[in-house]
Amino acid sequence: MEPAAASMLLILGLFSAVGTLAVLLVRSNKKLQKSNEETRSSKDSRGKTDQEKLIKKQEKMLFRNKILVNVLSKNFRNEKKQLDYVLHEALKLTESKVGYICFYNEKKQEFTLKTWSKGMIQEVEVPKLIYRLEEAGVWGEAVRQRKPIILNIAVVEPSAGQEFPGGQKIAGNFIAIPIFIDEKIKATVGFAGKEDRYDDNDVDEMTVLMNGVLTNLERRIMQKKLFEERSKYFQTLISIGDGVMVVDPAGKIEMLNQVAQQLTGWADEEARGKHYTEVFVLSHEDHRQEIIDPIFTAMKTDQTQELRNHAVLTAKDGSVFHLEDSAAPIKNEKGETVGIVLVFRDVSEKNEQRKEIEYLSFHDALTGLYNRRFLEEELLRLDIEKNLPISIIMGDVNGLKLTNDIFGHAHGDVFLKKIAEVMRRVCRADDIIARWGGDEFVILLPKTTVEQAKQIKKRIKTEFARDGVQVIKGNISLGCDVKTSVDQSIMECLDSAEEKMYAAKILERDDFKSSTLDSIITTLQSDCPQEEEHAQRVSQWCHDLGVTMELPHVKIRRMKLAGYFHDIGKIVLHKDLLEENSERTAEEISEIKKHPIMGYRILNAFDDTMSLADAVLHHHERWDGSGYPKGLKGEEIPFLARVVAVANYYDRLLSAKEGEALEKNQHPLIHLEKIEGRFDPEIKREFINMIKNIPS
Repeated sequence: MEPAAASMLLILGLFSAVGTLAVLLVRSNKKLQKSNEETRSSKDSRGKTDQEKLIKKQEKMLFRNKILVNVLSKNFRNEKKQLDYVLHEALKLTESKVGYICFYNEKKQEFTLKTWSKGMIQEVEVPKLIYRLEEAGVWGEAVRQRKPIILNIAVVEPSAGQEFPGGQKIAGNFIAIPIFIDEKIKATVGFAGKEDRYDDNDVDEMTVLMNGVLTNLERRIMQKKLFEERSKYFQTLISIGDGVMVVDPAGKIEMLNQVAQQLTGWADEEARGKHYTEVFVLSHEDHRQEIIDPIFTAMKTDQTQELRNHAVLTAKDGSVFHLEDSAAPIKNEKGETVGIVLVFRDVSEKNEQRKEIEYLSFHDALTGLYNRRFLEEELLRLDIEKNLPISIIMGDVNGLKLTNDIFGHAHGDVFLKKIAEVMRRVCRADDIIARWGGDEFVILLPKTTVEQAKQIKKRIKTEFARDGVQVIKGNISLGCDVKTSVDQSIMECLDSAEEKMYAAKILERDDFKSSTLDSIITTLQSDCPQEEEHAQRVSQWCHDLGVTMELPHVKIRRMKLAGYFHDIGKIVLHKDLLEENSERTAEEISEIKKHPIMGYRILNAFDDTMSLADAVLHHHERWDGSGYPKGLKGEEIPFLARVVAVANYYDRLLSAKEGEALEKNQHPLIHLEKIEGRFDPEIKREFINMIKNIPS
């Protein structure tokens, strides 16, 4: 509710209270008139004193009613001013000199002094306002006895208990009256200094007066609290982080908060008075389906309605937002529905995240194909008679581990993406292609004969062979099987396809590895022809040294192969790093030093070259332990690696690749003789003797 509306309620409440009091006053005046007539008719039977008392009583009733009217109609600045006025008038009404008004809390048994007459409390900077019941003297008896206390006696020397709140002594007549509301004492009033005696008329007059005053005060407090609460809730609706729209029972918009204005594209002033369907244009994200109108449903059922997912709001400018919303009836104090409040929020980002989660739950994040979970569900769903024959192809990518080991997992990921692209290209739109595991794929082919499946398998293998990553050519082993009758198990068909795939993998393994190794060597030689020449020469040096040292034929052959493959790891280096350049950055040198490790990984991947891997890994180690990659020392370095180290270094000297280390006109052999701590002394001596004995 808006502040203006709340204020109107407050005014109407005030008018209502004043009107009620006016009726009471009219009735009271009629009673007075009747009483006057009775008074006049009884002049002969009563004395003049009784007539005067009755008239005085009637005048007090009129005066008390006047006070109540003023209390209800005057606009007091605050509660204190109102009570000050009441006390001032009550002193006149009771013909008292001093008086006070206290509020009382029965639970705490505590008085709060709200107002007092001049001279009742000693002049102090901060008067005491709170009193416990047990410390209240005679003026507290009204609460303790729960009835009015009247003392019509003169006291020469009042005791400590015969005091007002504040400590002033009560010397003359005194009256204290408890004011009950709903059977609880809410206040007490006390007066003193009346020349005549206090009597029941004073009690009645003050009880009626204070009941009216307290009732009015409570009403005002409640109205103020209600106004504040409504203002607070209204401000909350305005400033809330969600969109808020309030509509009346006719569906006309009464309010849009700032967020609602932003989402709908309508200003609050524009939207007011329009039917909500014109501003809040709601639809289902799937245009083939209808959305439930939460406002209409809330009005119809008189219950809160929530709408989750699929709801789309089209703004004034055509922008689209995915929404979550709820509509709730607005009730008045009688429980009647006086409108609907709709709270809604933009969940477009959340909706996208939900779709992404749903996608990832059934798809492989890397390739975009279906995942194993989805395929297992599809196997059960499609395993029906109308889909027969159902063919299954299972594939295992060859060379993925080698690609990861040599070039890194990023290149391995490219490898997997390429086979996924090939499968999509070859298969039909209704076929189910899934990544079954790390390098395994499964294709589910409903209504497909085994002959058709074999044709698809052949096309996949052929097209993937054209692709590859770096020097690793695309190769995949495939197996297929078919379910032709209802009695067959689809899972047994899947197992059979897997067995055939592994059988094909075993048969194709040697050819794949051989072709892959040849491809690596060919690529390295084509990128850098001098590396091929260097590999051939080092291989020959190693062979000749083995013959010179009269080693077994098998060992000589291994020495020759180790010399040929010693730099195969350079396949991972950029072409610029293969070219001769004496000026290298520290980063480039670090990159070059990785080639023994890469060579080790490559040779370890093939059965025929696995025994040569250690020689390639350590051919840059030094006899004194200053080499790389592990810093091995002396005979810790494998024998083949020590041989390759000497042959490799000498060939580099011959080709002037380490020419800057040579003295002018110095023969490479002399230079090799002078080097200490780098090579195995015995192998170096044998190698030098071999070179010296070569015919000129």
